[in-house]
Amino acid sequence: MRRGIDDICGPDGIGSSNSIAQNQVKNNLCAPQPVTTLDISTLETLQGDVPALGIQFGSPQTIPTPDQRPKLRHPNVANGIVVGEGSLVQLVGFVLNGHFSNVQDGEEVNCSIAGEPMNDIHIAVGAALGAPACESVTAEIIPHFRPEPWLVLATLEGPNATAMLTSLRLDRPLRFTGQLMFDASHMPCANGHPASNAPARASSWEIHPVYQIDVCNAGTSLPECAADAPVSTRLDQWLKQPTRE
Repeated sequence: MRRGIDDICGPDGIGSSNSIAQNQVKNNLCAPQPVTTLDISTLETLQGDVPALGIQFGSPQTIPTPDQRPKLRHPNVANGIVVGEGSLVQLVGFVLNGHFSNVQDGEEVNCSIAGEPMNDIHIAVGAALGAPACESVTAEIIPHFRPEPWLVLATLEGPNATAMLTSLRLDRPLRFTGQLMFDASHMPCANGHPASNAPARASSWEIHPVYQIDVCNAGTSLPECAADAPVSTRLDQWLKQPTRE
């Protein structure tokens, strides 16, 4: 669905050449097949490989230059991990929370326009319900062409988050399909504690942008839903069901 931002802010966003190179990745809706299934531990492994690439990260001032960015495409082939930035991937996990990001001032990727319709939905995904935030990874739903039903995931924060997850039967694994990207603006947690002024996360590698969201109805455990052929329902269809078993 075309959104207002699609008419006033292109995929480059705004900012320095480094920021624009990262913005273009963040807004890439065309990562090619095939899709590779990942887990959180893989993203943690990839995080450990970044320093060896000579790429700094951890703040808006450490975004890779355009000529450095291609190093992130396949950082760990030697260890059997054949994905990197720009790969189409899937991640199965539990939603820990979800909210609109940067609504006060906006982000350069979204042309620094304030407001919920113009900014990303940040989703923390963990290996278990209630997992610590520092053990989570991030899935980002961008505002460009965002499906209306996905907006429900922006309400899953605060004291009512658990009740909302339960009422929607989203207290079970979800499968996020999208592009793998490295958000160099952020620093992962260290020793179970987030870096100063940084969102808690286990890795700066994200599913960003999200292309598809499916709800597992094959079971409620991660092993059941991360199997090769889990039974799943698209999120928009799941939310339309009058009753769910």
